[in-house]
Amino acid sequence: MKAIQLDNYGPVTGLNEIDTETPALLKKQVLVKNHAVTIDPYDVKFIAGKMGTSEELPLIPGSSVVGEVVAIGSDVTDFKVGDRIAATRHQKTYAELVPVGQSAATKVPDNIDDVHAVAAVIGAATGYQMIHRDLNVQPGQKVLVQGGAGAVGSVAVQAALNIGAQVYTTAKPADFDYLKSFGDVTPVDYHTAYENELSDFDAVLDTIGGSVSVQSAKILKTGGILRGIAGLDEKALSAFDIDAANAFQDGKRPNLEALFADMAAGKITFRIGQVLPFTLANLRDIHEQARQHSLQGKAVLTFDTF
Repeated sequence: MKAIQLDNYGPVTGLNEIDTETPALLKKQVLVKNHAVTIDPYDVKFIAGKMGTSEELPLIPGSSVVGEVVAIGSDVTDFKVGDRIAATRHQKTYAELVPVGQSAATKVPDNIDDVHAVAAVIGAATGYQMIHRDLNVQPGQKVLVQGGAGAVGSVAVQAALNIGAQVYTTAKPADFDYLKSFGDVTPVDYHTAYENELSDFDAVLDTIGGSVSVQSAKILKTGGILRGIAGLDEKALSAFDIDAANAFQDGKRPNLEALFADMAAGKITFRIGQVLPFTLANLRDIHEQARQHSLQGKAVLTFDTF
């Protein structure tokens, strides 16, 4: 099979096309004929060497996949050949064929296309999980989402609205109309000292991290919940009487399955950016663009011609 291999951390020229053998399946894995991948910030940082360089190279990178099941392991009970599934996994998705653990694989509803399915498995799934599980948002609660216009934040905003929460979100003014299109959302200019004006929040999802986590803490009520996905300033937060912790997506089926159900019902949407063929040139180019600036919408590369 064809794949893209990372030979060296750093410049995007460390990514190169190879021919390699079909992956061997473990007992609880399915083999997926890849239809598309999304370029996630984690992938960009990993290939640049900003997530550490301890993993032995060469390896096939990539953390998202959507496609058709073409083989199943001996202990797989939940899927059959021909099913269309999506998943996130650690590495190995920049390839024509991808092994995926049964516990992570999720069937894609017929009315969700490959582009939206694969674009959802990391950023959108993280935002959805943070609201429903890590923050356990309840109807009527007052919630702030830091960075609501991003891939994680925009889905978190919608998930909280769907629950019946009172939702605020920080963003730049240019994104206010986009955020208001989700419903009764109060956008807050992140450039301002909003922590001096807002108060009594039940929960905050912080997608930014660092000093922003202190602004988040200041608006929470005593015992309020703060969850961060970009690194909280734990030392500074120790001065506040709140429940603060870093959180991570678990990558398991129940969360993605619930997200897909809401997407299929039209309750969750998000922005798609560039959709291009999966080629070495396009992959390098998107990674380079993402290093220079945040991409507008999720970039997706499809395997139509690879």
